[in-house]
Order: sequence, then structure tokens, then C-alpha cells
Amino acid sequence: MTNQDHDPTAAESRARELFEASVASLDEGTCARLAAARREAVYAAPRPARQAWRTWAPVAAAASAALVAVLLWRTPAPQAPATPDPVASDATLDSVELLASGEDVDLVENDLAFYDWLDAAEFDSGASAG
Repeated sequence: MTNQDHDPTAAESRARELFEASVASLDEGTCARLAAARREAVYAAPRPARQAWRTWAPVAAAASAALVAVLLWRTPAPQAPATPDPVASDATLDSVELLASGEDVDLVENDLAFYDWLDAAEFDSGASAG
């Protein structure tokens, strides 16, 4: 049987008429007992557990968004890379050219001997500055 076999509005109207007629024919004592039974059934029915996360989820989302906004606002901007000092880069370039040329290697060896001598002599630059 499909829903198109009968007229649902006509059946609903007929059912409502019959229900209202039966309620109208009840005495007050029966109505009071029915109302009391209904109240007891409603109070005895298990209540759905309150889901606290539904209450706090929007609050937590707003607080998280505010925290992210503050962190992004307070984070310092990345510093631009420092430009190399042209004098220092020239000195490094000269050292590389010196080593690459293969000449004056004994000069480098003499420099190492000088640093060894400085270390052995315990040269104090602070004492001679005065």
C-alpha cells in the first residue's frame, strides 16, 4: 500500500474528530488521573545527558582564535639578512686568491710561526695600551 492510496488529510481530520469526541466525553476524575499519569511518565523518562562540550566549544574556539591572533601580532617580524661587509669580503677573497694561486705559501707558513711565537710569548695587548 502506498501513500497515494488514501487521502492523509481526510484520515487525520477523522482521527482528530474521534479523539476530541472521546476526550470531551471523559469525566474530570479520569482527566485528572490521566494528567497525573502523564506527569509521572514524563518525570520518569530518562533525561538526555547534558553535553557540556556543546556549550563550551564555541567559547574555546573563540579563545583559541584570539590566542593565535595575539601570538601572530606579538611575534617580531623576521629580520632581513645582514649585508656582508665589503671590507671583510675583500679580505676573505684575497685569502682565497692567495691559497688558490699556489704562490707565497711560505708567507702563510711564516704567519703560522708568528702566531705560535705570540702564543709562547704570552703577549698581553691590555698592558701595552696604557
